Amino acid sequence: MRKIGELSQRIAFVYANSFTKIKFLDWNTTENPFQLEVNVTHQNQRLAVMDYSGSALVKLNGKPYFALDGYHKEFGLPLGADKITADFSTYKSFGEKSPINPGRPVLYVLRPSARELAIYGNVILEFVKYTTDEYVRELLIKALTDSLTLVPFSGVSREQLLLASALQRNFPRYLLDYSEKMDYSEGEYSEEFERSLENLKEKLRELREDLGKRGKITAIGHAHTDTAWLWPFSETRRKVHRNFATMLSLMNNYEFKFIQSMSIYYEWIKQDFPELFEKVREKINEGKWILGAGYVEFDANVTSGESLVRQFLYSQRFYKENFGRKAEIIWLPDTFGFSAQLPQIAKLGGTRVFATHKVFWNDTNKFPYSLFHWRGIDGTVIPAIAFGNGKGGYNSSFEADSVMEQFNNWKDKAEPMLYSYGYGDGGGGPTEEMLLRAKAINDMPVMPKVDLLGEIKPNPSASWRGELYLETHRGVLTSHSRMKYLHRRAEFAIREAEIWSTIAGTYDDSVFEKMWKEILRDEFHDVLPGSAINDVYEEVYPALENVIRSAGELAKRAIAKLVGDGEKLTAFNSLSWDRDEYVTVKEESSISQKVSDGYLIRVHIPSLGYAEVKPLAVEDKVTLREEGEKIVIENGQLIVEINKHGLITRIFDKRNKREILARPSNDVLVHENIPGWADAWDIEESFHDTTLNMDTRSVTVEETGPLRACVRIERAIKHSTLTQKVCLYAEEREIRFTDTINLYDRELLVKNWFYLNLNTDEAIFEIPYGVIKRKTNRNTSWERAKFEVPMQKWIAIEEDGYGVAMINDGKYGITVNEGQIGLSLAKSPLYPDPLTDRETNVVNYALIIYDGSWKEAGVHRRAYKLNSPPLLLNTKGGQRSFFKSGELILEAIKRSEDKRGVILRLYNVSNSVGRENLQLWFTPARVESTNVLEDEEIKRDITVIENSITLSYKNYEIITLKVYQ
Repeated sequence: MRKIGELSQRIAFVYANSFTKIKFLDWNTTENPFQLEVNVTHQNQRLAVMDYSGSALVKLNGKPYFALDGYHKEFGLPLGADKITADFSTYKSFGEKSPINPGRPVLYVLRPSARELAIYGNVILEFVKYTTDEYVRELLIKALTDSLTLVPFSGVSREQLLLASALQRNFPRYLLDYSEKMDYSEGEYSEEFERSLENLKEKLRELREDLGKRGKITAIGHAHTDTAWLWPFSETRRKVHRNFATMLSLMNNYEFKFIQSMSIYYEWIKQDFPELFEKVREKINEGKWILGAGYVEFDANVTSGESLVRQFLYSQRFYKENFGRKAEIIWLPDTFGFSAQLPQIAKLGGTRVFATHKVFWNDTNKFPYSLFHWRGIDGTVIPAIAFGNGKGGYNSSFEADSVMEQFNNWKDKAEPMLYSYGYGDGGGGPTEEMLLRAKAINDMPVMPKVDLLGEIKPNPSASWRGELYLETHRGVLTSHSRMKYLHRRAEFAIREAEIWSTIAGTYDDSVFEKMWKEILRDEFHDVLPGSAINDVYEEVYPALENVIRSAGELAKRAIAKLVGDGEKLTAFNSLSWDRDEYVTVKEESSISQKVSDGYLIRVHIPSLGYAEVKPLAVEDKVTLREEGEKIVIENGQLIVEINKHGLITRIFDKRNKREILARPSNDVLVHENIPGWADAWDIEESFHDTTLNMDTRSVTVEETGPLRACVRIERAIKHSTLTQKVCLYAEEREIRFTDTINLYDRELLVKNWFYLNLNTDEAIFEIPYGVIKRKTNRNTSWERAKFEVPMQKWIAIEEDGYGVAMINDGKYGITVNEGQIGLSLAKSPLYPDPLTDRETNVVNYALIIYDGSWKEAGVHRRAYKLNSPPLLLNTKGGQRSFFKSGELILEAIKRSEDKRGVILRLYNVSNSVGRENLQLWFTPARVESTNVLEDEEIKRDITVIENSITLSYKNYEIITLKVYQ
């Protein structure tokens, strides 16, 4: 038997000899796109391109055909005269930009048996290097040794070595060192490769009969293509063209299944290459092309509940309209953690399976399952697959050690292992070599059986309840503050616009769909999280600002129709409960306060309605006084003391005679954060180790009451500044903060710390369309790993009957350790965008002191108020309420997709069941409860009397009502 190195060299020569009749060509044109005309006379004749730079869509006779990228460099050609066009991009596979170099086209004839023999040989060598079973190892080496003796070396040419080196990543480059001095020509072979290959296959068949196969694999081709990341959206669109063309060409010659999520990609293909789209439709109908739900592969923590719903609504609607079916799988291999409400949303969105790889990126604990029932906070269960636990992950390539490592880590050996193969992140997808490798692995003994056409049908026995928290990439909850702020503003702006437009009858489906798709596109898991290059945000920020502006105009237009233009200042409230709110107006009154931008008054606005602005009398006024080196702000509820360093040294609850702080708070600390390659993504667990205090430049009085008293605090460190406005309002038990941050220095994490005098070991966090509790101690490794966690608009820490909450208008990352709260304000990585957070960013948040539970205190409602300020417009005036609910939160009112009714989306924010009464602005003809796609009825007890709807609801339930007018 020969040694591995000796066999490896022989296999390299076999691979090189798979190229014959080699002819180096030149492009016919000197500018992009480059053109070439060839006359194909042999059925195995192919074209390869060597030494090119960039990526290209190859067109054959004017039609998309294949890709040239970092992994796809050769393709077969049909017989006859062919015109080839290569349209190059300056981007390489992973976003590296370089001048376009079209390289050198090479025409050759492939010896299929030699290529296949080399692949079989490499698979065997990879396996024998991996296995610890010496018996199997020796049998395989002997089989390969014996088979290769049937192919005695008879030569290799310089051209063959050059081509082999260009096309195979692991080809031994040292063979090229002397190639210029070689005088060898191609070896003289006739049927040696065929005999050797058949001999090897026969020996493997005998070994299979003797040793058997172990396990099964369902292999799915995949081209994970980031919608934007190290390249802009426009380049992804070109990547999608290349990926789809390549997969369709491969499917003409090989039987395999391919999964592609993200309906935005199908939209692009339909718009750009209708003929390609039709071919995709054919493969979908054949069951070989699998759809994945979602407009994009979205972030699942920062994205709001309604945005998640629209991810499913718009993608599934597109699939149904264009392919006659819905996606059954939610495929999120690379998303950075998953909300505990996603199972319910996914089920209501028409999917039956959830699949991810990312849980295996944990930096502290090993995720324990491969197949599991994922149970959400409401009890909804969706079968889930955690795949790719080992070499290759979700971008595997059928290397033998990759297959074996993943299979050995697969927890459910009796069930087929899901194996995702194909080059990804930068796209590309499966190659011909991968498909031949799958064939070789299927012929191997001991290794699992590979099914390239299998079904994704998990049969779990394990169960996991709650969120799938990712123990890494915690920094994406904070990176790119403006991205997250604009996204939050856009979500609330379109909410407001849809509500008023539906009520007024001005709802334009196409306009709202366009705006929603802008929001949904930007929820891709490297864009919204803040881990893309600056070019991406240069495009996204103006687009989101336009959504916010356009939505505001739509809301005003609807209100004008609803109420009429006039001269009476009117306040509009889109929330489904009455509210008393402070607003700023231009005219002074006897119970107003002069402020920098007008006069502050307090007004009352009915539930989802409007009222003329009339100042409310305020009995419990707020005062401000200076006592030595401290400033004291006080109303009938609270005493707040701020020292000369800007620290809040005291918050005293006058009602309960209780000190809220354990030590001085409003402690803005700057933590050095240099986590390594994943700069924008990660936060060091030891970020506390290098902590700097900001210098307090000034603490000054800005407003003194009687409705609002504010202190201005200016801080700085190095080249960065943070200006803070701390305010207490009359009759309120909340302290409001407005921070203006200019973070010019890099590799920093800025957090504001509050140290609360509360005895609890858990906190309550808002998540998309729900609430969860997390432990705040560090008893276990699972708890220690959650040193930075996601939230939506609020969190609360409470004892029995008493608590403190924090609400915000655009922050998502927070540390909670016992009674300490550290709100992440900004993060300044160098990679991939060294300009992250250098622009001026403003964030509003508040600390709320409350009695009872968070729900009894209405913390969730106060968070909505912060994010949805009243709209002030001049109208004909009057007062009216259009909608009112009790326990349920109204999140959306829109026109139904079939344009036959009105959709109300509500959700139960708590773990309770009950009945709810809704008051509408019209008398319904009929009311149905549906899924979020509005195409399946859900059984529910509903009673309609005039304009009143009474319905049942369950724990944490998301409810969609279709109301016919």
